Formats: sequence, structure tokens, C-alpha cells
Amino acid sequence: MNKNGMIFAVVLAFFLYLPVGQFIAEGAEAVDAVARVNGVPISTELFEKRMSRLVGEGQGDFDSYEGKKELLDLLIAREVLNQEGKAMGFHKSALVKERVDELVEGLVINEMVNHILEKKVTPEAMKSYYTKNKDDFREIRASHILLKTEDEAKEIKKKLDAGGDFSTLAKEVSIDPASAERGGDLDFFVRERMPEGFAEAAFAMKKNEVSQPVKSAFGYHIIQVMDMRDPVAFESLTQPQLQNLRGTMVNWEIDQLKEKAKVSINDARLRQAASGLPAHAAEEDDGHQH
Repeated sequence: MNKNGMIFAVVLAFFLYLPVGQFIAEGAEAVDAVARVNGVPISTELFEKRMSRLVGEGQGDFDSYEGKKELLDLLIAREVLNQEGKAMGFHKSALVKERVDELVEGLVINEMVNHILEKKVTPEAMKSYYTKNKDDFREIRASHILLKTEDEAKEIKKKLDAGGDFSTLAKEVSIDPASAERGGDLDFFVRERMPEGFAEAAFAMKKNEVSQPVKSAFGYHIIQVMDMRDPVAFESLTQPQLQNLRGTMVNWEIDQLKEKAKVSINDARLRQAASGLPAHAAEEDDGHQH
């Protein structure tokens, strides 16, 4: 495939997962269309929206006539695939309906998060939240070595106690590839960013201390605390710290929604899913509410 063909395929795939565009049956002739496919208009408005989105994501430069013509060709390709797929009945398939439901759900969730950010995570609210919960924003810098089993973790701890180099062992055996490349370094983080178990252990440690094996949902960790820093004044927060604060506040708002919701958990089903047993092994009526 040549370079233009590769670009076409990539951008076409991008379009295929966008929400369905403007499809007007009645009054189609009145639409300001840049093209028509079997009488269905590709409106100028739709064309400009797609162009703006691609430019905004750095996926193309459509200033020239040639660039715009290539984009239009992509929209035409999308429309002919859409029409042919509907003619074959694909839009009625269970898989397509499931994907549509997933897409709608994702868009609704995204809009809800944007609403929380706009209405609840204002600069004034951020300062107030940070001031009231300042102790929660103490940061530590730690490294870890992640292993699958407790026995593996104990063996690595023995090597460290015998003088083994933490960074070298992390690169060699840690199953967390991102941090392993950096010798296990996780950089600075606040308590909320880390999973249960890990956070409790790390924030109870002293500088330069190395932990015993610590269990979390991801496996067993050997943790080394490298540095600590107390919370600074709100006005001194860096952009990454402000972003962490926004995330913390969004999570807090989500927790409030969860508290208000009537949630029922089928513990037997959850245990069955975790064990890999067949679904019928779980008891149907073993739900509980909280």
C-alpha cells in the first residue's frame, strides 16, 4: 500500500467510529451539500466539522483544494459503505446495536464528566477543596518491583536485603513494563493515584525504606520510597499537580453519585467471574445491597 493509501485507510477508520453524520431524506434537495451520494447529501456543515476535527487532532492539513478533495473522497467512501451496509441489513444486527449503545453510553459519560469539570471543578472550587484537604496532597516519590506471586516477591526481597540493586532488579524482573524501563521509578504521586494496599503501605514508609511484599489488585509489590514533599500553597501548584487535583475532585463527585445510587452486588457472580468457573456455578439470589 502506498503512502496515500495508508493515510486514506487510517483516516477512513477514524471516520467509521464517529457518530453517524447528517442523513436527510425529506427536503434533501434544500441542503447546502458539497456532494451527494445516491441523492443523500454530504452537507457543507458536516464537511467542515469533520475537517476541523481532523485538523484539531493533527491528522491532516486541508488548506489546499487537493486536501479538501481528499477529505471529501473519504466522506463519500464512508457514505457508500453506510448505504451498502444498510441495504444488506447490517444496521439491524445485534453487534451494531450493541456498539451503538456503547457509543451513546460513552458520549453521555463524557458529557457528564465535562459537566462536572465545568460546574463543579471551577478555579474557586479547586482552591477551596485543596485548602480543606491539603494533607491528602502530600506526595511521595517511590519505585516498585511488581511480581505475580508472593513467593516471587519474597525472593526478590531477599536479594535486595543481600545488597541487590533495586533499579537493576526492577529492570530485570518487574512485570510493570512502563516503570521497569525506569528502574521501577513511579515519580511523585498522591495517595489517591495508587491502588489500595500499595497506597497505604507507601505512605506509611520512611524515606529510603524498602517494604516487604505488598499485595494489590495487580500483584505483589516491593516498594522503595525515594523522596517526600509536603503540600505547597495552591498558587504554587504546577500544571501536573492541578491536573491531579481536577482528577481527584471528579472522582470525589463520582463517589457522591455512587453514595446516592441504589447499588446491588451479586457477590457469588463476582467470585465466579474471578475464579473462571462457569456462570451457572454462581447463586442467582446471592445479591446484596449497600
